[in-house]
Amino acid sequence: MDVEPIYCAEQIVVPVDLADVLKAFTKEVIRRQPADIIDFGAKYFENLANVSSASKDAPVPTQDQLKVVLSRADGAKALAQEQVEALCSQAGISSSICAKVLHVGRFGERSGVDVERFLFLLLAMTCDSFAAVTTGIFELFGSELQSERFVQFISYLAPDMDPDVTTQFLADLKSALMDVEWVTYDKVASLGVLGDKLHT
Repeated sequence: MDVEPIYCAEQIVVPVDLADVLKAFTKEVIRRQPADIIDFGAKYFENLANVSSASKDAPVPTQDQLKVVLSRADGAKALAQEQVEALCSQAGISSSICAKVLHVGRFGERSGVDVERFLFLLLAMTCDSFAAVTTGIFELFGSELQSERFVQFISYLAPDMDPDVTTQFLADLKSALMDVEWVTYDKVASLGVLGDKLHT
């Protein structure tokens, strides 16, 4: 990389978005307190790049579009990649967004695409916080969910999408829901293990 030396302040050109990007990153570092800031930063900026590159060309999917895909999947657990792409197209979700989620989710062409996991990852792309993701789960998949299913959705965030969703975090969540068969948003919001994440 050929870089000219900087001799005076007038030569420095600060990108317009730099302050906002660094501020958001700094907040995440302070909030999450990662043990390895470099590793956390690499994952943070990789995820940011994945989401922003997918959304540059296309609008982020709406809840209504996600509901159309879920409805048209007609209860199927897994579908071929081509079927998922067709459902997204029918719902008006851009092919670039669909391709990005297939890539980020590491869905194999041979094994098929887990419909709920795919939709959850699409949902996560539309949300700017853990609280929004949690609310979205209940709006998209039902106002009352089996506890195991809810924990499964949260596990899809680990480890790349949300460094806070660790093996220990998931174990604590399972433990908190051990004697609970069904959950609502209000029920999970009252759990101590989720309290900090839902209110930050």
